[in-house]
Amino acid sequence: MKNIPQPSVHVLPESALFFFFLAIVLLASPNALAHKVNLFCWYEGTELHGEGYFSGGNPAQNSSIRVYDLENGNLLASCVTSREGTFTISLEKKVPIKVVLDAGQGHRASWTWNEKNEQAASTENIHTPGVKNKTTAIAAGLVAIVAFFSFLYLWKQRHAD
Repeated sequence: MKNIPQPSVHVLPESALFFFFLAIVLLASPNALAHKVNLFCWYEGTELHGEGYFSGGNPAQNSSIRVYDLENGNLLASCVTSREGTFTISLEKKVPIKVVLDAGQGHRASWTWNEKNEQAASTENIHTPGVKNKTTAIAAGLVAIVAFFSFLYLWKQRHAD
């Protein structure tokens, strides 16, 4: 009876599979570091009320609030948010203002108001300069290294026979 050659099946070693799936999880996971901070403000008479909160709904506790005059950039008032993420500031008169909430670690939001009662909010999630981009670059580099060595291993296994 003749020996019939069996096709060879090459399986990645367990460590390569582990790193492959780890790379998939790192790239597919949502941006865990990027929890956005929001700021909402309103006037009641000459009192400015506001609330700061993160995208998950948690209040921006003990966060710095600064109110600037839009016309000349002077600091009009400052305070710190409460445990509920709220604040109230008494202003002498309604002038065009910019309110800046600094929730730490680069999370910043701003809210502007002018005499036409036009308001606009913007959010800046700075996260310490370049950390988000560095993390993404490191993850992409690790995936590239794992992919390169996995393909090298497979190529070597196929051409070793």
